[in-house]
Amino acid sequence: MINDPKIQLTRETFGNIPPWSVTAFYIIAIASVLIFFWGVWRRWKLWKQGKPISIRKILLGNYQRLKPRLGRLFKEGLGQKRVRGRGLASWAHIMMFVGFIVLFLGTTLLEIDHLATKISEQFHFHHGWYYVIYEATLDIFGLLFILGISLFAWRRMRRPNSVGHRASDWTVLGLFLGIGVSGYFVEALRILWDQPKGLALWCSPIGALLAKPFSSMSETTSRSAHLIVWWAHSLMVFGFFAMIPFTRLLHFITGPMNLFFAEPSLGKLKPITIEEIEETGIVGVSEIPHLDQQQLLSLDSCMECGRCEEACPAFASGKPLSPKVVVQDLKGLMEATANGESVKLHGDTIQEETVWSCTSCNACVTACPVRVDPLGLLFDLRRDRAAEGALAGSAANSMRQMQTKGNPWGFPQEERLAWANGLDVQLASNKPDFEILWWVGCAGSFDRRAQKVTRAIAKLLIKAEVNFAVLGPNECCTGDSARRLGDEFLFQELAEKNHSTLKQHGVRKILTQCPHCLNSLSNDYPQFGDQFEVVHHTEFLQQLIDDNKLSSPNDSDSVTYHDPCYLARVNGIHQSPRDLLGNNINEMKRHREKTFCCGAGGGRMWMEEEADQRVSVLRAKEAIETNAKTVAVGCPFCLTMMTDGVKSCDSKAEVEDVAENLVKRLGL
Repeated sequence: MINDPKIQLTRETFGNIPPWSVTAFYIIAIASVLIFFWGVWRRWKLWKQGKPISIRKILLGNYQRLKPRLGRLFKEGLGQKRVRGRGLASWAHIMMFVGFIVLFLGTTLLEIDHLATKISEQFHFHHGWYYVIYEATLDIFGLLFILGISLFAWRRMRRPNSVGHRASDWTVLGLFLGIGVSGYFVEALRILWDQPKGLALWCSPIGALLAKPFSSMSETTSRSAHLIVWWAHSLMVFGFFAMIPFTRLLHFITGPMNLFFAEPSLGKLKPITIEEIEETGIVGVSEIPHLDQQQLLSLDSCMECGRCEEACPAFASGKPLSPKVVVQDLKGLMEATANGESVKLHGDTIQEETVWSCTSCNACVTACPVRVDPLGLLFDLRRDRAAEGALAGSAANSMRQMQTKGNPWGFPQEERLAWANGLDVQLASNKPDFEILWWVGCAGSFDRRAQKVTRAIAKLLIKAEVNFAVLGPNECCTGDSARRLGDEFLFQELAEKNHSTLKQHGVRKILTQCPHCLNSLSNDYPQFGDQFEVVHHTEFLQQLIDDNKLSSPNDSDSVTYHDPCYLARVNGIHQSPRDLLGNNINEMKRHREKTFCCGAGGGRMWMEEEADQRVSVLRAKEAIETNAKTVAVGCPFCLTMMTDGVKSCDSKAEVEDVAENLVKRLGL
């Protein structure tokens, strides 16, 4: 190490800063931290209004339960996994996030070195090659930080409709930009009066370049300017910390917290027991205190980025539902409730139409970078409305028929096997040695168009000599629509009936052609003790081909495939239908896990819909844009909706299930 301090590879932490300024610096720093904690405490009091969650149990519980929570923190928080894939917005956020993290760590390390050196010089580590790497790293990531802020500012000037806008947003961006730019000028002015040489100078290349135009400045002037800019930079940093709990920056805290505490809910709903109702008298959510503390925390995690709104089919079709607005309205109600204001949740805050507009496609849940769950909130609101008898019209009639007839169409159970006339299809009661139970479902049993799909599947199973059986009149609706419409106890009544039937026959493996049945049997029924291997017909048919039990067909002729939400997004099944269709698939813009809903989920299948608000028409237009002659589907609800949508667009494209397409190509 060269002994001349002017060319040593280090620098004094508070160089050129008089003792009074250092004292004032720490006093203001403490004040800003106290304001920060006070602000967070105010929000924590709002979350405490909700039903308690067992934080102790989560933190001290089984590591296997803790592991996925930590994984989400690292992959989705630090790794920005759910932020990626959105073009400019993603790049801007990642650059700003990474730049901020590195600058924050750099500042923290500098303070640690300063305090350690106060104890003993032997603890001083901010020198030598560490210093060189430290300075160069902060210079590079400081540029990333500024570039990210600039991209965000440019995007906000374009004012995309889905993004929330507040006056404080510009204050935050301006403050960030000021911190980034002033940091470089602090370094440039330090270089002017400190006069480092060689590597000590160029390990801070941005600062060195900024210092060049001011090289004629005297040492006295550069020291005075350095002190002024240093104070401006420091005050902006303190202002930033103090502002966090009072602006969108709060998601710095609540975002990671929500990633950790959230319970991923794709395809799942929390069950309610009669005991809970008797104890609390509450079904669903009609007041803010009926939500739990994690749900209230999630309201503060929302950044109004608009991803959920952009993905929402209800919003796209003009219905009075925006997932983002639902979350923000509930957040406003949370604050109003804490202030003692008398504002009703239903009617004043969230309208009835909004509650019933959701198709439960889960797009909003998968789109949110911090796992805010608007769908779970809406389901809780639906439960209250259903318990209060607010569900009316055709949907209510379908629920009544589910309860009295065992299916939403209201047909006699004895007709469940009418579709099988002329086919060798055996009842489970007559064939106890069956290997797989085929759960035909209500649509496959009673809907005339879906019956053709059922017959196609039957032909394929018979051709492959599969040892299967059906329940026929003993099969009952799984209750998926009832549960998604908020009638939890009708769902449980149907589930209990089916549970007894399946147990009676010793069923372990189930084949189903309806993604909603598949989801209920896979995700809902296990909550009540059932455990089955459930397979969708597209997976099963592809396995039959792989096992040479069915011939390999030629590729389909000009086909596009519509991924059902509960098949692709919720249960991750999207490759097997494509394998069955072959290589000539013209993909729609939104496909696989990022599919767009047909509009039938969440019980919307049973609701009347305005002609100009049909989600199916939007999806049909995407299908028609591919110029495919055939629109293939893997769900009976999607079959109905896409058929109607394609007809509304005056297209000649044929809509058929993947199984029908396969039967046609195999010549069966």
